[in-house]
Amino acid sequence: MNMSALAYGYNEKRVFELIGVAGLDAGYSRVEGRGKLFGGGHLGLQGSVRLSPSVDLFVEPRIGWANDALTHADSWRNYRMTGTVLAGLTYMPTIPIATRNHTDEFDRSSFWNHTFVSFSSGVNVLKVPGIKNSLKGAGPHFTAAIGKWFSPSSGLRLSGVVGYGDTPAGSESNYLKHVDARADYLLNVTNVLWGYDEDRFFTLSGVAGVNVTGVKGTDKTANYLLGAGVGMQGSFRLNRSVDLFVEPRLNVYGKRYAGGRGYFNSDQLGELNIGLTYHATDRRELSTGTKFTGRKFTDNLFMTTGLGAQLFVNKTNLKKGGAWGPIATATLGKWLSPSSGLRLVGTAGYFGNYSASPSRERHAHISAGIDYLWNITSTMSGYNPERVFELIGSAGVNFAYTSKSNRQWTPGLDGGLQGIWHLNDFLGLYLEPQVRVYGDKMVKGNLGFMQKDVLFSLSAGLHYRFTPYSKAAYRSRFIENDRRMFVSVAGGASGMFVANKDLFKRMGTGMQVSVGKWFTPLSAWRVNGTVARMDITRSQRMHYAGVGVDYMMSLATLAKGYSTTHVIDVVPFVGATIGTSYRHSDFAVIPGIDAGAQLKFNVSRSLDLFVEPKVGIRADRFNGIDNGRPDRVVALLGGVTYKPRGAGRVMRSLTQDFKPRTFVSLGAGTGLHNNSASRNDFSFRTDLTIGRYFTPLSGIRLGVTHADLRMAGTVDRVNHTQVHADYLLDMTTLLNGYVPDRRFTLSGIVGVGLNTSSAPTAKVSFGGNVGAQAKLTLSKHFDLFVEPLLNMYNAKTDGRQGETTSLSANVLLGTMYRF
Repeated sequence: MNMSALAYGYNEKRVFELIGVAGLDAGYSRVEGRGKLFGGGHLGLQGSVRLSPSVDLFVEPRIGWANDALTHADSWRNYRMTGTVLAGLTYMPTIPIATRNHTDEFDRSSFWNHTFVSFSSGVNVLKVPGIKNSLKGAGPHFTAAIGKWFSPSSGLRLSGVVGYGDTPAGSESNYLKHVDARADYLLNVTNVLWGYDEDRFFTLSGVAGVNVTGVKGTDKTANYLLGAGVGMQGSFRLNRSVDLFVEPRLNVYGKRYAGGRGYFNSDQLGELNIGLTYHATDRRELSTGTKFTGRKFTDNLFMTTGLGAQLFVNKTNLKKGGAWGPIATATLGKWLSPSSGLRLVGTAGYFGNYSASPSRERHAHISAGIDYLWNITSTMSGYNPERVFELIGSAGVNFAYTSKSNRQWTPGLDGGLQGIWHLNDFLGLYLEPQVRVYGDKMVKGNLGFMQKDVLFSLSAGLHYRFTPYSKAAYRSRFIENDRRMFVSVAGGASGMFVANKDLFKRMGTGMQVSVGKWFTPLSAWRVNGTVARMDITRSQRMHYAGVGVDYMMSLATLAKGYSTTHVIDVVPFVGATIGTSYRHSDFAVIPGIDAGAQLKFNVSRSLDLFVEPKVGIRADRFNGIDNGRPDRVVALLGGVTYKPRGAGRVMRSLTQDFKPRTFVSLGAGTGLHNNSASRNDFSFRTDLTIGRYFTPLSGIRLGVTHADLRMAGTVDRVNHTQVHADYLLDMTTLLNGYVPDRRFTLSGIVGVGLNTSSAPTAKVSFGGNVGAQAKLTLSKHFDLFVEPLLNMYNAKTDGRQGETTSLSANVLLGTMYRF
């Protein structure tokens, strides 16, 4: 009885309704192997909240009465009281049963129309004595299916299922493993009652079919037998091609399946499946007239980058959240046809394992492989480059390295399913679950029922589609761009890569200054200067300073053509670096290589913001420790890029309109010294210089620098003085041409100096300086500048007799007056 309607009248738009419930019950109960029929009645109230015109959410508490047969025990009242609370959804089609909707015609023009594929996973439960015992034995299973609707109400589905769970007590194995082939008849209940509507949001279908099953676990050998299954599938339309469905199912087998411990001397296996169904649609209706072309190698290229989590699958790890570890994935691929493609895959990360010992053991895992790709969407619905969503299956081989492993290098197989949501012609988002299978030698513990090492991963990230690159078509626009040079300043986190939680605990700080130029619409080179400070152990810290050269490539240009107005650009890079590291008086020259990607956001014609993750390999002893292998580093930087205006399409002569000018500058700042008393003891520095630019490119300056710092092993502060001569190279003019009224200038600095200090045993020594000066013009005569500088000289100047080299990294802020 609808109490809300009784009290306030009927209103189909009412958000909340209160409904009284009364009814009779009849059921069957089973206790200790004995079954009885029982009867009773119930009263209740249902509170219903309207979510949409056809869907309500309800909560329904009930109180009931049943005869003693319910509990198989006598009572003086001859009945038992029960309490129940239900919660769920009510679906009410907006079209009454008496008014069928025949406006949509069921199209039979092609066999592919109304075919579908589905993928799902869930849990299965074998019926054994005791509900708690049944639930404890639950295990996972996975299903793949293909089917077709032959009419609005009738369809056929063929499925393959693999899964496992716990065996009943007294079995030969701990795992009940099963592989099924199923043929199911599908009855679309919604279409039977309300007619065919291809845009209906919710559909309810009945499922009934036969199973051919191979099962192993209760006996020493596998058993093969027939079974039957029934279920209901509730399907929610996400778009015209994709449904999300929930499907409970009950399968019944003979007693050879698991010993006949269920009802009526048979075995029952309950399932709950959640998955996606992909429907084929009419190719002619969706055709855009666009043909697939692959005349050039660069046609139909794509790339993905993503992050996610991975799990080494076994029963112990499934119960431990700490067994999950991070994974980073990068792919490069090409579509050879609308439905087939290949991709190269690289992954890196780590996972935990609790099978070897009660405590967690972490394993670094790196793999490289090649996959075949099947575009399910294009196969079923035709080629459409403007499609928003695509479903893609993958299968391939890989070769993996795993640390702390019985067999560190292992070949394997992999398979997965990728869903891609295209945001525009270039950029998309993807989600990809994947399974990788290796032999039982990788690490301790395995999946059990198949005696293989299995890794499951779930990754999400960015998908980039490339268009054919035409250098000739983009060249004229590129030449007209007078802001091809760039200067970047970035800072962030930097540290040694380790496959455990210490990765974050021991991250230090880093700073990077870069200058570069785009030499083609696609390619650029840049020169970097980097300083970093990071923790090696809880009590030890190291310092690093280096320079590097990177090659960079614009994916936005590759994907959408050249433009100076790309809002977002992804710029992968690879390069070489060389630098010096210092840790506890251990000084070393360290070469290395870097790779990463810069996510760049265009703010204005002259400014970009960017985030830059990168990884690198450094020569051993980068951290001052001899590990017998190269050291691995990671960094995550964020910063700003300035693009100064160039001289235009016709480069001005370097001497045109140039007048040599003399300048004086005064700067002050701070720095870090490798022989400081503590890692937080900064020096104070001042610098006074006089100089002159003789050409637009070249200048010379003479100066005096004073610094005071407290050295390790002393109480008093030490005064350090340097007389230096430096050569200045205007990098902005070198790369972008001479512009007299340019506001921003970046110059490189290389020089020599004579050093002395107030230390008791100090000696005079020669040294060298290298750095850069970023200068902002305020007026005709005044400039502001920032100057990072690296100073190196003989350690005896600071009174350090047992050491060879003193090193300081400094940053000065100052002003310059030009005569």
